[in-house]
Amino acid sequence: MTFTTDTPVTWQYLDIDAQNQAKIANSRVSVSQLIQEKHAHGWSPEELHFQHPEIPLAAIYSALSYYYTYQPQIDAQIAQEQEEIQNLQADLITMGVGHHTADFKQRLQQKRQQQQG
Repeated sequence: MTFTTDTPVTWQYLDIDAQNQAKIANSRVSVSQLIQEKHAHGWSPEELHFQHPEIPLAAIYSALSYYYTYQPQIDAQIAQEQEEIQNLQADLITMGVGHHTADFKQRLQQKRQQQQG
């Protein structure tokens, strides 16, 4: 999903591609990833920095500023990503692949039993 911005704005510490997908400059961490971690764990900017020490705290605040500026659009992107993940998981279950299969659970139990005894 892409969205457009009214005026071109430069966000310090962020790289923004043509589809307005923002990530922390010189990293692989996207703004949407940071936001999902913030929401899932209730992390403050300082905790996000603690969890990602390679990212300057100023960059985390820049990412949060970008998010709150474009919150509806980024929330829609996150929802779309989550839907795609759920669809892929459903496809794997249908194919009988992955950790949801009975075979996987059985092999895991056997491995645990071997380690215990």
